[in-house]
Amino acid sequence: MLPPPAPDDGESAFRARYRDRLSADEAVRTTHNLNCWYQQNCCFHVLVRDGQVVREEQVGDYPQTDESLPDFNPRGCQKGCGYSALMYSEARLRSPLKRKGPRGSGEWEEISWEQACGEIAEQLIDILVTDGPGRLVLDPGGNIVSQLAWMSITRLWDRLDGLYLDINCELGDDQQGAAITYGEPSGERSGDDYFHSDLVFIWGGNPAYTQIPNFHFLTEARYNGTTIVAISPDVNASAIHADLHVPVKPGGDAALALGMCKVMIEEEIFDAELVREQTDLPLLVVEETGKLFRESTLDGGSEQVFYRWDEQRDRLEEVDRFSLKLRGQVPALRGSFEVKTDDHGTLTLKPAFELLAERLERWPLEDVSDACGVAPETIRRLARMMAGAKAATNTCTSGLSKYFHGDLLMRAQILAFVLGGHLGSKGAGYVSSHFLLADGVDDGLKALEGYKENMWRLGFTYGWEYHWERMRGMSHREATYHYLHNVYAPSRAMVNSTLFWNLHGGLDQISKRTAEWGEELPRPIDEYLDEALEKRWQVLDPAPDDPPRALLVWMGNPLRRIRSSHKLLEVLWPKLELVVVTDLRMSSTAMHADYVLPVAGAYEKTTTMAMNTGPIAPFLHTTVQAVDPVGDSRDEWAIACLLAKALQDRARERGIVNYIGRRGQKRSLDDIYDDITEGGRLGDDDGEKLSSRMVNRSTNVGNVSWSELKRKGYQRFTSLGNYAANFGNSTWIRKGETISPHRWHRERKDPWATLTGRVQFYVDHDWYLEFGEELPVHKDPPRSGGDLPITLTGGHTRWSIHATWRSDPTMLRLQRGEPSLWMSIPDALDRGIRDGDKVEVSNAIGSFITRARPAACVRPGQAVMYHGWEDYQFEGGVGYRNVLASPLKPLELVGDHPWLKPMVGIRQPGQSDRDTRVEIRSLEPPPVPEEPGPEEPASEGSAP
Repeated sequence: MLPPPAPDDGESAFRARYRDRLSADEAVRTTHNLNCWYQQNCCFHVLVRDGQVVREEQVGDYPQTDESLPDFNPRGCQKGCGYSALMYSEARLRSPLKRKGPRGSGEWEEISWEQACGEIAEQLIDILVTDGPGRLVLDPGGNIVSQLAWMSITRLWDRLDGLYLDINCELGDDQQGAAITYGEPSGERSGDDYFHSDLVFIWGGNPAYTQIPNFHFLTEARYNGTTIVAISPDVNASAIHADLHVPVKPGGDAALALGMCKVMIEEEIFDAELVREQTDLPLLVVEETGKLFRESTLDGGSEQVFYRWDEQRDRLEEVDRFSLKLRGQVPALRGSFEVKTDDHGTLTLKPAFELLAERLERWPLEDVSDACGVAPETIRRLARMMAGAKAATNTCTSGLSKYFHGDLLMRAQILAFVLGGHLGSKGAGYVSSHFLLADGVDDGLKALEGYKENMWRLGFTYGWEYHWERMRGMSHREATYHYLHNVYAPSRAMVNSTLFWNLHGGLDQISKRTAEWGEELPRPIDEYLDEALEKRWQVLDPAPDDPPRALLVWMGNPLRRIRSSHKLLEVLWPKLELVVVTDLRMSSTAMHADYVLPVAGAYEKTTTMAMNTGPIAPFLHTTVQAVDPVGDSRDEWAIACLLAKALQDRARERGIVNYIGRRGQKRSLDDIYDDITEGGRLGDDDGEKLSSRMVNRSTNVGNVSWSELKRKGYQRFTSLGNYAANFGNSTWIRKGETISPHRWHRERKDPWATLTGRVQFYVDHDWYLEFGEELPVHKDPPRSGGDLPITLTGGHTRWSIHATWRSDPTMLRLQRGEPSLWMSIPDALDRGIRDGDKVEVSNAIGSFITRARPAACVRPGQAVMYHGWEDYQFEGGVGYRNVLASPLKPLELVGDHPWLKPMVGIRQPGQSDRDTRVEIRSLEPPPVPEEPGPEEPASEGSAP
């Protein structure tokens, strides 16, 4: 780019300065490789002058799907537009740090990479030799979303055979309700598909904060005639753009959804044809046991063959497991039928729909209203809107999983949409999670040692079932997913982080107090936990009596992220001989590390996104290096190579050749660097090759080359491809069309990845029957933290992504600059709390100090603490997670059910925070009453 012309005599100094600010030597197309999930992927022009980033501007050339639809421009938010300020801020880490004082003291010394990696390697080798790799634990962090960050540490940690935490459920992003009901949690539409919707629910989220680059699709759809309904306890930034706001009690969403279902069933305005074809509700249930009626019950046959009653022929019929086609049958939804069996005599059978209807009939709408806080008239209005819409959908959110009963909330919502007739068509259907990945990422996994060991160990055990199911007519997609269901837990490839933090970190001292918080359990929580671990339904390694010894946190921040994380410092940290953190900036976790390694930022390396991209903006993006790394920071591949080289050199010096891996195989240590660099074919500065290989091997991003992708900055996805995480979308991606999920089920009649091959509302596992949750139900939220008057909810903030921007001065200027608690004005007045007052928020497990922000948008009995604040931003260094009890829900431990087994990121125990109860008190002195002044005489003409 040319330098700006010299100002003429008439040009102001202001204009000259402004032009100088915009001048640059070059503009580089790139993006930010950070985990902002639903709003991820925004292409920017990064302007560089004299080797420094001076400005970033949004790129505005995303293609339009169709001339009748809005395009994806512009994409970006204030965090992306101000990333360079964070990049060069004082908070940026510029060299490796070694702890000098006690952990958390803030006393550090700068050291070289050679010293840091050498000392870390020595301690890792000591642990490998004495205790084995099962005592080495990796927290992959929420920002491990680029191919460079993810594959670098995955290759190194796989070679060491250390433990890899699966943090998704702990984040509360597990979408448990969708994973149970749909079988696969992923399923999202493209942003422009909202133009095919005439009704959109913003239910359980706040996309004006969490989907800033996508939100214009909603407002444009509204201008186009779409009705927007916002359902949330508070009047948030999204609700003010809706046609109707429905204030629901925190945790009352399942009651509201079931109330809508009750009205649709009673008024017979539900889509019976869709229910018969796509769901398990016509399937017969044994009245005496509550179990689904199976062939094994009828005559001792299969456990996975089910039945329904055909009204057309008035007889029992077997359900087709491999197709949803009805072929002229009319499955009964109501009624009671008697069937003779070989071993159990005559049984009374009812369709699951009949049991659902009976349950809802016994629940007066006035009681529903009490449970959810929504008037009966409004519930009826919403039900009729749902049933009358041509195409209704919702906005994707991860908020619901953060409730204790989040699975019930989501199951009930999906039921309401399906009864309304909204599933698998343009603009219609409940969307749950956001995944669409370049499928070349799968090739990198197949080269890992752990993958090869498990293929030999588990492939023969479970592989035959894949081929048998394919021969019987099951699709490759469904059979593959079933195979992955079977092998995930036995592979021990990843460890459920919630169980790890609970049983190794001391969180169970709080989370096991479920019954104390008002959640009635049929049996003590320990009985469920012990059974699940004894039967190895869930993955917990190392064993509870084998404490971990080293923790590597790779671009993560568990001490900020984990509810009740203060217990980790009390219980887990003393067990750890080594804590290493890699990050851009000093985080709460880095403050308590032994070594902190600085990572190159988004504009300082070249890579592409490996995960958390999705259909809402269906483009694969690159991050292209624009400038040299700040200070002595290194990219993730270089760090992995430096650690591997130090491990190899120290092992050779000490004469340590081999050690025994976690599965009993011999692992070599004296060639670890040679191995991960493929004999030198990948140099320390060749991290880009990890991404170029992935793109070149991908089948679902067209024929774009790596060099073309870097130049352009993005490429639209052309299909779902072959990666299992994409399968749940179950749809076509075609040029000139919006993306609508689940069309394969509706149009091709493909089965769902559930036990019955249908959308699964009835779960007859013994534990679900024991808890009365075999069907979607409403349960009052637990009083997590004590029987206190204020429910502390939360939300993703608009001013940061996780904690990354929380200490950035530019972002702090857009808010109050320090942690603040939003609370209702009536609650503030009752407690003598004024705007800006210092307050203490407390309950039975902890407390923290913050500033109060009374706001008319918050309902009485609610307070909102937006997430992301670092501990050191609170008085005394005590953050708000100290009051988050996060009780364990036993049903999340289930793992012996054919389609309820854990998988990566789903159907595992998670953490919750939206049900937390607290009390708030002012720490400010009461106001001094003003002295009354002398009365002044009334002026002429004034009122008496």
